[in-house]
Amino acid sequence: MKLLLVTQYYYPFIGGVETHVRQVAQEFLRQGHEVEIVAATFAPCPLSASNAVLYFNLLTPAYDSYKDGEVQVHALTPTPIDRLRMFPIAVRAIPKLGGKFYNQFNQLGYPFYKSVFLDRLKALMKDVDVVHSLAGNYLGWTAQAAAQELKIPFVCTPFVHPHQWGDDPMSIEYYQRSNAVIGLLKSDRDYLESIGVAGDKLHTIGVSPDLPASSDPIAFRERHGLQNYPVVLYTGRMMPQKGAKALLNATEKVWATNPDVRFVFIGPHTVESQHWFNSTDPRIQYLGKVSNQEKADALAACDVFCMPSMSEILPTVYLEAWSLGKPVVGGYAEGLPELIENNRAGIAVSQNADEIAAALLRVLQNPELCQEFGRSGQVMVEERYSVPAVVNQLYTLYGKLQHDRIQSKHPNHLAASLGGSEHGKY
Repeated sequence: MKLLLVTQYYYPFIGGVETHVRQVAQEFLRQGHEVEIVAATFAPCPLSASNAVLYFNLLTPAYDSYKDGEVQVHALTPTPIDRLRMFPIAVRAIPKLGGKFYNQFNQLGYPFYKSVFLDRLKALMKDVDVVHSLAGNYLGWTAQAAAQELKIPFVCTPFVHPHQWGDDPMSIEYYQRSNAVIGLLKSDRDYLESIGVAGDKLHTIGVSPDLPASSDPIAFRERHGLQNYPVVLYTGRMMPQKGAKALLNATEKVWATNPDVRFVFIGPHTVESQHWFNSTDPRIQYLGKVSNQEKADALAACDVFCMPSMSEILPTVYLEAWSLGKPVVGGYAEGLPELIENNRAGIAVSQNADEIAAALLRVLQNPELCQEFGRSGQVMVEERYSVPAVVNQLYTLYGKLQHDRIQSKHPNHLAASLGGSEHGKY
């Protein structure tokens, strides 16, 4: 099988989607398939959220295509002439109007993007059996148009954040045109169906944790002076919606009952968080952005992982914590209570400081419950979210789409190969 994966960002940019694409590509390659990747950006967007559309289209830096191990990565970089051709997209960044008329301006800009990249994407799809896009908006839409002109099965994973991103009218039409649509959780799948995606197109396939082969919790505790103290860990960008600030607000309430608890925060700063850790209690450590090995050591060393996010679908870091047998105190973003509490793997909370503190103390003060939550999460990850488990589910889906494509092109040949004929048994 030859697979083309399409993603907005890719390595060396590191995030949940990009990690998932990389894992899928490498595992498919290991199993003997051909895999190539198309990506548009390889570094974090330096612009504000309101101007990000300029970065993703007009101001995308020039990148060279390269090999990530044995996987060919195609950089979809616009030329100077391409940037001029796409200039009307800039209307989307007009202050106030860009937000007020988001859908109209988004629709206005798409033909200019498509005119630049459609033929380029079609050329990259030569001899491809399945195209799977994990990018939405212009890149995902154009990849779909290219695949459908070439009659190649097209799969999309939307990563919809209900009422925040990905459920605008044009995105919904994009999902409806796809041959298959993947939700990461049942709640994700149900939401996609509720906004108009046909149930027979929907599939539930998750993502996988990304950790090194081993971790050293003792060394981590020694490096950071944590001794035998109870440790609560947060890893992720320091964004209010992910719950970093809410967890900070809960520290004093935890200490009122257990003053020995230490809090460790790992992840890059955002504009909002620049001063959060300037004058904090020494029982709080902010380590900033760290290596994957240091993150794994931290997860192995902590007693509880806490990220009370209000904006997630299937956070990879929860899976990473569970894979190391740690309980999770997570958020109320749609689908997270289902993932956490229905699997008896932790506690879901709002971003209320009292609620977060109560959940943390409940786990920290009950070693049996802590162990039960961690073990349940570990079993869930092993069975449903390991890289082989996820890739096997994707392979089954891709194979079915290939079968359907062959059947639609050569129904008589398929019938003969199955021992029948176009006239049936008789």
